Amino acid sequence: MTASPFDGPLIGGRYRLGPKLGRGSQGEIFLARDDKAKASDDKEVIVKRITPRGTWKSFELFERESKVLSQLRHAGIPRYLATLEEPPGTFNLVMQRAPGQDLRELAKKHRLSQLELRDLLIRSLEILDYLHTRSPPVVHRDIKPSNLVRAPDGRIALVDFGGVLDAARDKGGSTMVGTFGYMAPEQLHGQVTPATDLYALGATIVSLAGGIEPEDVPRKGLRMDLVKHLPGLDPGLRAALIEMTDPDPDKRPQRAREVVALLAKMKPPPEERAVVKAPAAQLAPRQMFSDIPEPMGTLLRIGVLSFGFGGWVAMAGVRLSLTITLGILALLVFPAKPVRTRVVGVGKELDSMLSEGQGGFTDLMRGAMARRR
Repeated sequence: MTASPFDGPLIGGRYRLGPKLGRGSQGEIFLARDDKAKASDDKEVIVKRITPRGTWKSFELFERESKVLSQLRHAGIPRYLATLEEPPGTFNLVMQRAPGQDLRELAKKHRLSQLELRDLLIRSLEILDYLHTRSPPVVHRDIKPSNLVRAPDGRIALVDFGGVLDAARDKGGSTMVGTFGYMAPEQLHGQVTPATDLYALGATIVSLAGGIEPEDVPRKGLRMDLVKHLPGLDPGLRAALIEMTDPDPDKRPQRAREVVALLAKMKPPPEERAVVKAPAAQLAPRQMFSDIPEPMGTLLRIGVLSFGFGGWVAMAGVRLSLTITLGILALLVFPAKPVRTRVVGVGKELDSMLSEGQGGFTDLMRGAMARRR
């Protein structure tokens, strides 16, 4: 009879510890089984355990991780389940297990194609967009291949929030969190912004594309020389990585959506397009007020939807009126062709501006109607 891998202590009368998976940024990581999970639920969970000895800094980071995870709701972030002190002095963070393999292990088995690199970059940017647009923003601070897990269906999950920073309330402190090579230069001095995560994600893609650690990449000063290091990489993808890994945080993209805009300008290599359709370089809308309890969240979304629809209709009416008015003026008041041409040109510029405003109302409605993630 084969012994069960879950033969460790029972925590909280529910979670049975199994094999040790390794160490996270602030504690040991175990696979565990949820003995009270429903048949339809995944019974395997992850437990991070710490036992503070001599200093409470590790507990402070553990407590921060638990608090932040409990406030996040995203398919690409492990769901918080419980925090338990058992036995006394040992703290356990229980969270959902992200299915699949981390990118470091995955890259050992096969070289990721440029299409795969582009896909996981876009999926990871979607997660960062969610984190960085929280109020206050949430900065992970330790993005690297081993902290990104890819499921069999291609979905990406960001794990190990042991170094997470509440950007509006914390200033980094004296504890340096991160992994050498993937840390942005400013992180060494305790300066952390959402752009810091973008640097780490860029360094992660560079590592996966070239098969070596970022610190071993040829450099020009502080900047990685990606033209020399990755000459065969698609120029558009390489250009985006160059901007993401700019050592100057002010010259780096400040938001995930800025990187997505860069990627939208590029196309994957012809040989990649012939195999499979490339993923769209855009971020899907997130449901508004997803963090607000129901039914208040639904009422707020209905209000925003009504406002957005009213604004869209009003803007459409203004555009139509403008087109008719300028058309009449061009034909009757300004019969001379040069003047008429200028009037039509001004009308097109105004219509373009109004179109952008109408697009803003469209985005509002999409956000109000988007599904919870």
